Amino acid sequence: MGVLGALALPFGAASVGASGTPVRYRPVGCAETGPAIVHAHGPNRKVLALSFDDGPSSLTLRFVRMLHAQKVPATFFMIGDQVSWRYRALLREELRDGDALGDHSWSHPDLATSGNVRGQLQSTKNAIDMASGYTPCVFRPPYGAIDGAVLGTARALGLATITWNVDPRDWALPGTGAIVGRVLSQVRPGSIVLSHDGGGPRGQTLAAYPTIISALRRRGYRFETVPALLGFRGIYRRCRLQCGEAAIEGRPPAGSIVESG
Repeated sequence: MGVLGALALPFGAASVGASGTPVRYRPVGCAETGPAIVHAHGPNRKVLALSFDDGPSSLTLRFVRMLHAQKVPATFFMIGDQVSWRYRALLREELRDGDALGDHSWSHPDLATSGNVRGQLQSTKNAIDMASGYTPCVFRPPYGAIDGAVLGTARALGLATITWNVDPRDWALPGTGAIVGRVLSQVRPGSIVLSHDGGGPRGQTLAAYPTIISALRRRGYRFETVPALLGFRGIYRRCRLQCGEAAIEGRPPAGSIVESG
């Protein structure tokens, strides 16, 4: 595939082909850069990344729609065994909204002790790609369990290892108010916030985030996906015919890698 190179126009700028029809692009992945380290946060600036683990689930669509209404992108770290064809439209809606998809292993084991790290990660990458047309470049180890072998295997597969520095422990169902309070008390410039859209009933988490987002905006924070927070380049493909319902509006962000199709 040809590569058009980095784009200079800002996200959302109009793009028209020679025929006068709009040119459309769809996200197909991202390129991790830098040393093989564990990323628990981004640079020290008033930007943060919301991330959600253990989906896709029956509640994920409501998370996606809530975030879209708030105009906030997020990163969804998915369990490969749950990425079935019935979630195909959902994953493409996430991409269309500007969200990023991440690898959270195939069956959620403690990878530092269970072995078969490569199989767990590669199978999940393949499942996400097949269902959505997007290849992730970020990986979150289940339970945050990481060692040198896991880190090296992830890097060899083109995956940056992502943990977090804000954890409201929403998986324990502490109540919506507790989730709000814990996130707001822990957030710092560059934070990566851990929450869950799957793995159990997540109505408390869903209810907490409009309040969290509003409060953080009042503090002057902006929101990015985990790859964008860390300075990774998005990879987009110019659509020749159809974009499979994953086309973004306008052109990709400046600095993106754009393939000709």
